[in-house]
Amino acid sequence: MSGEIPPELGNLANLTELGLGVNQLSGGIPPELGNLANLEWLILSVNELSGEIPPELGNLANLETLRLGVNWLSGGIPPELGNLTSLRALYLIWNNLTGCVPATLRGQLEDADLGNLDYCP
Repeated sequence: MSGEIPPELGNLANLTELGLGVNQLSGGIPPELGNLANLEWLILSVNELSGEIPPELGNLANLETLRLGVNWLSGGIPPELGNLTSLRALYLIWNNLTGCVPATLRGQLEDADLGNLDYCP
């Protein structure tokens, strides 16, 4: 698949898994994905996504796995990701991200690859 991620995916209220990894997707991550209240897995790794991680992803209360590695994402880690109390796996490696990962995630992640990022103090 190539092109941008359609923001209309944010209307799929019952979606529990969204796996779009290993494609040629470009553009930013639509903030509308933060509307997917039942989402447990969001896999967007190994694409050509750019821009910042939308803070709206912090609304995904049931999210257990977030894979954003191997893209062109930039900017800081939104502090709203610290609201993801169900998150167990986080992959951010091979991006151009700066800053730190919310400290609230430190004890709950069972599997993580944060690249050169560390937890906030």
